[in-house]
Amino acid sequence: MRKSGFFTLCWAFIPGAGQMYQGYMRRGLSIIGIFCFGIFLTACVGILAVVLPVVYMYSFFDTLNLHEQIRQGTNPPDDYLVHLGLQNGLAALLQRRHNLFGWLLVALGGMMLYENFLSPWLWQLSYAFPQLSFLTDLLRSLPNLALALALIWLGLWLVRGGRGKGPGPWDASGTPSTGGAGGMPPAPWDEEE
Repeated sequence: MRKSGFFTLCWAFIPGAGQMYQGYMRRGLSIIGIFCFGIFLTACVGILAVVLPVVYMYSFFDTLNLHEQIRQGTNPPDDYLVHLGLQNGLAALLQRRHNLFGWLLVALGGMMLYENFLSPWLWQLSYAFPQLSFLTDLLRSLPNLALALALIWLGLWLVRGGRGKGPGPWDASGTPSTGGAGGMPPAPWDEEE
């Protein structure tokens, strides 16, 4: 069923809503999720605010593009924009990525512990002892420092090839390794289905 062009335009101003209005629930949910995750990242590291306008503009023009494709009868099937290996269900994803989810939970718990317990106590300590004024600067920058270190660690882990102890999924000549003798098997998300 074709939707009104006026209402499509109105819903296009809300990331993901225009896609959902036209019946593209998975696509709209993906965009809303990416936009909300961008807001979360912006709250943690302000410089990442540059991501939000990009997602917003993509959502807006994607809504209008989908409307035109539906009008012409060439619309694509509804699908998620980002695939996390959910084709086998959430249980399979958690089983394959349990370490990643575990570290995310540890990081979230550490952040909550810092924000709700450690930070107020240390602020009071820095006010009670003015000679410890360096604590004020440390407290302001500690969350950003922790996030920066986590991103560097994650980047190095990805460059090394994830779980492997070797140099990564590249052989000595600089070409991708196909697995087998001395090479790492391809990642599960690289396999074609």
